[in-house]
Amino acid sequence: MKKWKLIIKERQIHFPTLRIPVIKFGVTLPISFNLKSPSIGGLNFGKRSKSVVASALIVSTLVISGAIYFSIEGIDQVPVYPEPAVYDAGASQARDLKSIGEGARNSEPTQTLFLEVAGARVQDIIFTDVNVGADSPSFSDAISIKSTGSGSIVCEKLEIIDVEAPTFKLGTSTIYSLSVGTTTADGVSINGTLSNDPVDYRFGSSRGALNIPEVSGVDVDRIIIQNSGTATTTIGTIRFERVSAFNSGINLANLTCSSVVIKGTDSEKSIFGDGTGIDNASFRIGSTDGSVGTLKVSSIPSMNNIVERNVSVK
Repeated sequence: MKKWKLIIKERQIHFPTLRIPVIKFGVTLPISFNLKSPSIGGLNFGKRSKSVVASALIVSTLVISGAIYFSIEGIDQVPVYPEPAVYDAGASQARDLKSIGEGARNSEPTQTLFLEVAGARVQDIIFTDVNVGADSPSFSDAISIKSTGSGSIVCEKLEIIDVEAPTFKLGTSTIYSLSVGTTTADGVSINGTLSNDPVDYRFGSSRGALNIPEVSGVDVDRIIIQNSGTATTTIGTIRFERVSAFNSGINLANLTCSSVVIKGTDSEKSIFGDGTGIDNASFRIGSTDGSVGTLKVSSIPSMNNIVERNVSVK
């Protein structure tokens, strides 16, 4: 028995062993033919030439068909949002695309949904019914929104609704209106600095804005929204609703927003806690010692129905 091996695009594909029966037949014609099989030095098929030719034709057909099939099946499909990958909203808009373009595979073997928004104008970025977190590797943040360059992220609304996570941090940012309500946390620390810097932004016409489809019902290791460029990113609404994270928390920083709302439809649906006790706050907005960052607000934050108790999100 022989096994055929085909190598396509650096992939080895083994075909199953084929048994081809030898078919014997005879034909009587009015004219007599006397055909002899060609003889090649060291190779003589003799009377089996017909079966050999038939076998060669069948195998050739299988090889060609297999090559076509596996060359198509073997193509590495380009990631499409929201499949875990790296997406560049700024580049998509620069190419005059109406919606977020194709992604690039993560350089590390992780299920990270990375959205680079540098310089883009985006109507909405919304996540609902999403599970986030990973046992290994362990990340510092399950959800992160930040600017790493000189550019900023400006949004009209940031909404955190019915979210569960071990920790929550809202660091260095400028917020016109901040509201926290119906939330349970393993310690709460909210520190805002009154300032005239915050502006009540409004996202104008959606004309020309990039469309990023709502993400719903997916499981990923982490979510990163980042502006790593020098240009300003403008977003209408950023919303996380019914999102659960484990092993790592939520870290938001370098934002300029008109309105930030953090709440639960029930005190048991908006929960933040790492089990370290209420004296070591798991829910932190701004800080006076620089550990989280300065939060500038135009007025005293609205806070109601906040429950502090020992709780741990695992």
